[in-house]
Amino acid sequence: MHLELAKFEGKGYVIAPAGYGKTHLIANAVEATTQRQLILTHTYAGVHSIQKKMQDLAVPSSRYRIDTIASWSLRMCLNYPITSNWDKEFPSGNEWKQLYVACTSLLNKPFMKRIVLSSYAGVYVDEYQDCSTQQHFLVEALANLLPCRLLGDPMQAIFDFADQPVDWEQYIYPHYHNLGELRIPWRWNLAGSKELGDWLDGVSMSLRAGGKIDLNAPLPKGVERIAVDLDDFANPKRLNFFYRFLKNEEAVIAIYSGDQKSKNKTHKLAQLLRGKFSSIEEVEGKDLLSIIKQLEKEPSPGKRLLCVIKLAKKCFNSVDKVLTAATKRGQRGNLTKTTRYPDVLEATNNYLNESTSSNLLRILDAINRKPETSAYRRDMLNRMLKILRLHAENPDLSLMESAQRFQRDLRHAGRPIRHNKLIGTTLLVKGLEYPHAIILDADAMSPKELYVALTRGAKSITIVSQKGVIPI
Repeated sequence: MHLELAKFEGKGYVIAPAGYGKTHLIANAVEATTQRQLILTHTYAGVHSIQKKMQDLAVPSSRYRIDTIASWSLRMCLNYPITSNWDKEFPSGNEWKQLYVACTSLLNKPFMKRIVLSSYAGVYVDEYQDCSTQQHFLVEALANLLPCRLLGDPMQAIFDFADQPVDWEQYIYPHYHNLGELRIPWRWNLAGSKELGDWLDGVSMSLRAGGKIDLNAPLPKGVERIAVDLDDFANPKRLNFFYRFLKNEEAVIAIYSGDQKSKNKTHKLAQLLRGKFSSIEEVEGKDLLSIIKQLEKEPSPGKRLLCVIKLAKKCFNSVDKVLTAATKRGQRGNLTKTTRYPDVLEATNNYLNESTSSNLLRILDAINRKPETSAYRRDMLNRMLKILRLHAENPDLSLMESAQRFQRDLRHAGRPIRHNKLIGTTLLVKGLEYPHAIILDADAMSPKELYVALTRGAKSITIVSQKGVIPI
C-alpha cells in the first residue's frame, strides 16, 4: 500500500485502526518518494512517534517535515502577520479556531500557493479523525494544491471540540478516494500477543457495528476482568489489584474516560495510591497556570505562602505533616527543639521574607525529600519546578511569562515522564502504546472511548467493570 500512497496524485484516505501499522505506512511511503513531503498530525507525541519511525527506517530528513496542524498554522500566520492579520504568539481557547480561519485564507493567496508548491510535493495528515471542521477546511486548502493522503479511523474520534469534529460522511467519503484499510494488528503481533490482537480485531468489528463485548465469555490470554467498584470507599481492598503491577518493571497505563469528572478521578486515584501510580496532566496545564495566576495576584507574603501550600497539596500527599502550625496559617514559625523539619520551616520563612522563585523551589524540594510525603502528580510538580528554574534564571520575565515560555517549549518537546506507572484519560493517551493497560470504570465509557482504551495495551489488558457486558 505504501507505493500506492507515494504515487497517488489526488485526494485520498486510508482507514487505519489503532496499532495496525499506520506510522510505519507513512514512513515507508515517504521513503519511496524523492521529493519533500509535509506530514501533519495533532500532538507532539504524534510528531515524535512519526519522527522516531523515520529515523528507525533511515528515511532521509530532506524528504519530510513533520509538525502539528496547530504549530504549522501558527508559524505560517506569524511569518506573514500583515497578510494573515495574525500576531498572537500564544493562542488560547476559541482563538485557535480563528487561527485556522486565518491560515486557510492565507493559503488561498497566490504568493502563498507558490511558496507551498516550491516547499512540498505532497501532504500526509495523520489521525484525521481528530480534525475539527475548521481544521479540515485548512487541509482542504492544502489538498487543492498538493496530493493529499488522510490517515485515520473514525472509531477513534473521541475529542470534544467547540467546533465540531469533521464529519467523514459529509466531507471525506464523497470527495476523497478510498486508498484502502489496514488489516493486520501489528502492535500485538510484534509484542508476541497474537491471541490478544486477534481478540481486539474482533472487538473492533463488533463495536463498529454497534455490538457489545461479553466479559462473561472466555477471555483470551492477556485479558482479565476485575469486577470491583472503585468508588466503594467502604471496601479497603478495592485497589489491591494495582499493586501487583508494581512488581513488573514494564510500563502500565490506567485509563479513565475523558469527561471532566473522570479527569478529576485520575488525580484522586493517584493520591489514594500514594504516588505508586502517578497521574498525567493535560498539555495545556490549566490547573498549574491557574495557581500561578493566583500566586502572582496575591498582595501579601502570607497569602502567597498559602497559595504555595495549596500547590504542594495538589502534588504531594501528607503535606500538613511536615509543616508547622504557623506555616499552615501563612505565618512565620519559630524554630524550637520540637520542630521536626527545620529545613522546611527555614524555607517557608525565607519565602515570607522574599517571595522569589528560588525560595519557592527550596520549599518544594524540602517537602519532596520528606519520608511522609509522596508525589502523586509528578507531571504537575516537574512542570512547576522547571518554570521556577526558568524564572529564577530570567528575572526580567514575570512568573506567568516564564510559564508561557515553558508551555511553548513543552508543546514541541512533549512531556518527559520518567515514572512508568501512570493514570490518564482516553484523551491523554490516545495514539500512545504501553505494554500493559488497565481500563478503569469501563462501564462508563462510550464505544469509541472503550475502543481507544482497549487498544493501548500491547501485552495485557485489565478491564475493571461491574457489568458483564460493555458498553452498557
